[in-house]
Amino acid sequence: MYRPDKFASTFRDQGGQDIWDFLNERENVIRMETASYLSRPAVEPLSPFLLQRFGPEIRRDRIKQMIGHMARQIMEARGYALDRSNVKIARVGNIFASASRYVKREV
Repeated sequence: MYRPDKFASTFRDQGGQDIWDFLNERENVIRMETASYLSRPAVEPLSPFLLQRFGPEIRRDRIKQMIGHMARQIMEARGYALDRSNVKIARVGNIFASASRYVKREV
């Protein structure tokens, strides 16, 4: 269950539940974990799939911030910890300019 905190209005007004469900799809969790394993931001590989599913509205800054907030909760629930914020994403066409990177916590 997503805890929207400061994104409550964005979650409510911008299709937040659909985005949360999308991020929790098995394939997208695998994408985020693989990106993390490769020391890349978790949301980086999701860009084309987000655009395909939600269209250009997904590019809005507040929605992208909420996606990052959601990704953090998903990754932490799966045993990851924040490694670094504001990691640059240089891939042309990616909706994210920067995002957070996670590492698997030691057991």
